[in-house]
Amino acid sequence: MTNTATQNDRPLFTSYDIMRLRKETPGTEHRIHLDNAGAALMPLRVSDTLRKHIDLETRLGGYVAQERMSDKLEKSYESTARLLGAHPDEIAYLSSATDAWDRAFYSLRLRPGDKIITAFNEYCSNFVAFLHRVQRDGIQIIVIEKDDTGTLDLKAMEAAIDKKVKLIAISHVPSSSGQINPAKAVGRISRAHNIPYLLDACQSVGQLLVDVDDIGCDMLTGTARKFLRGPRGMGFLYIRRSFLDKLDPVMLTNQAASWTDSDSYSLRTDARIMEAWERNIAAQLAFGAAADYLLDLGVERAISRTATLSKYLRDGLTTLKPVTPTDPGHDLCAIVTFQHRNHEPGNIKQMMEQQGIAVQVSSVEHTRLDLDARGISKTVRVSPHYYNTEDEIDRFLEALDALN
Repeated sequence: MTNTATQNDRPLFTSYDIMRLRKETPGTEHRIHLDNAGAALMPLRVSDTLRKHIDLETRLGGYVAQERMSDKLEKSYESTARLLGAHPDEIAYLSSATDAWDRAFYSLRLRPGDKIITAFNEYCSNFVAFLHRVQRDGIQIIVIEKDDTGTLDLKAMEAAIDKKVKLIAISHVPSSSGQINPAKAVGRISRAHNIPYLLDACQSVGQLLVDVDDIGCDMLTGTARKFLRGPRGMGFLYIRRSFLDKLDPVMLTNQAASWTDSDSYSLRTDARIMEAWERNIAAQLAFGAAADYLLDLGVERAISRTATLSKYLRDGLTTLKPVTPTDPGHDLCAIVTFQHRNHEPGNIKQMMEQQGIAVQVSSVEHTRLDLDARGISKTVRVSPHYYNTEDEIDRFLEALDALN
C-alpha cells in the first residue's frame, strides 16, 4: 500500500501555523518542552478525545461506550496504517510499545542454535528479551558493531549471516542518541537472505518518514506518547500480511481466537491476533486522533520543521565550549545528546526543570553496549518537536550557557 502520508506538497509551516500549533498545545504556555523523545505534549484534539470517552464511559459504562465508538475505533487502524504505508489489517494495538515488541519477538519460533542479529545500540528492553531467550531457548545473539564512521556496519552484518540466522532485530533510532540506523539498507539485506526483520520504531515514527514497504520490515513496533503526541499506555504492532502465518502467538485471548467448540478454537487471520479484548479504549481513540492530527498537518511538513529545529539546536550547542556532543555517526535526527564539562546530566536536568525547561537524561542502562564502549554513563538528551520555536531553543541555550 502507498504511504499517503508522504504525498504532500503543501508549503512548510509559517509563523501563523506555529502560533496555531502552540495554541492547540496548552502545555507550551508554561513550559519549554524539549523531551519529546520521552513523552511529547498532547494537542487538544488528542486530550479532548481522551476526556470525552472517559465521560462517555462514566455515563454509559465501558461496554456501551465502546459500542458507540466502534466506527472510530476501526478508523484508528486505518489512520495508523496510512502513517506507515500499511494495510489496516496489519495493525494491532497493545498497552505499550514494549508489549507490542515482546508479542512479536516471543511469537517467533526460535530453537536451540538459532541466531538473531542485532545492533550495537539496541534498546535495553529488547536486549534483555534476547538474553532471556538465550537462557530459555538456547539461541545465540550476534551483535553488529559500528564501522569507521560510527554507523552500523552493513558489511559486517552481511558477513555474519548464515543458515542459522532466523531474525534481524534493530532499533531505527536508539534511545540514547540521535543516530539513525540504516533501516532501509538492513531491509535489503533481510529480503536478500529471506530473514525475518523486526524494527523498533519507537523513536522514529512521528519524526521521520516511516514506510514499511520502503524499509522492508516484516514487523514494526511503536508508541503513542513520543513523537506521535498521543497518550501513554498505548503502543502498536505492524505485521506484514505475508508474515503472519510465520508467527506462533505467545498467548491467545478471546480477541485473538474464537472458541468454536468445547475442544477447539479458530484463530484470527489479521494482526489483531496479538491484541487483548480488554484494553484502554480511550487511549486507542486518542491514538487515532494523534495519527489523524499528524496526517492533517502533513507528515513531510512536520518532519521538515522538526529537522530544522534539531539542526538549529545542534548548531547552537557547538558555540558552547563546555559542551561535548555524544551523538555518533553522520545520519542524525531530532534527538540531541551531549555532556557538559562542569555539570552532571542529572544536575542539568534538575536545573533546567527549575526554569521550566524539560530535558531528559539517558543512561548506560538504556543502550549499554553502545554507551559502555564509549565510556559514557549518562548524557543529556534534548528532543525538540515541530511545535517548539527557535526562541525556546535560544532560551535553553542561554540557560545552559549560564551554568558555567
